[in-house]
Amino acid sequence: MHNLGLGRIGSDSDEVAMPNNSVTEEEVESAFLLSEKREFKSSLALFQGMLERECDANTKLRLLFGIVTCSTWLSLDGVREKAIQDLMKLPDFDVSHAFAVLAKAKASLDSGRAKEALGLINENLEGKVLNREDFRDWKYEHLFLKGQSLVELARYDEALSEFDEARTIYPDGELETNMLIERSNCLLALSRYDETYGTASLILARGDEEMATLALQYMAESRMWQARASEALELYVAVQRRLPSRFVQEQRIKIGMKNAIAYLEKHRPYSKPS
Repeated sequence: MHNLGLGRIGSDSDEVAMPNNSVTEEEVESAFLLSEKREFKSSLALFQGMLERECDANTKLRLLFGIVTCSTWLSLDGVREKAIQDLMKLPDFDVSHAFAVLAKAKASLDSGRAKEALGLINENLEGKVLNREDFRDWKYEHLFLKGQSLVELARYDEALSEFDEARTIYPDGELETNMLIERSNCLLALSRYDETYGTASLILARGDEEMATLALQYMAESRMWQARASEALELYVAVQRRLPSRFVQEQRIKIGMKNAIAYLEKHRPYSKPS
């Protein structure tokens, strides 16, 4: 979502002719792709290099956004604050400020500081920027991140409400697969096992193999909690065949299989000796 739905800033009369050595869209996109791959050091170097070249205000805005993102993740506070100061000199600083807050919220959530992330996300949601029609994408992302923060804080009912609100903006948006996983996690924690199974099963046909493996785990665990050990065991076996996986712990699957087998042996129908 690095495009942020932003068009050119300023009026047509503010635009100036692009110099011959101006930054190209391909260069900007390449730097953002590195950032999305979490290669923040390399991405930051590209953004800073491009910023030194003459470019129009809209491109400079995007480059500064990139610098704020990378420096936040790299904990380079001096670089981040300098970029924010430069953003203050451009139009729509309220947008720039909201972006800086979002970048910090993402880094906080990734670092396990969910309470801090939640406060930052709420700061943006309570502001004016996200109520603008051209920032619907951004509000959708904020609501998803708020839900994620609440999941980390074990506030599952509240998290589900935030995911519901995000889906009123985009019923099948680009974060839907992640949202289904988070919803499955919440429902399992709330002992809503049939809903867990149904929600997780929706992920299987969405084309994300890693997420599908995690979804199968949630489906197996929901069936195990329902004492439907035979179904759970089949699902655990399906997960095991897909390992290794980024999101699934092999030991957790082994324990689940062991528990399912033990349950089946304990509740095996008794046959009277002849």
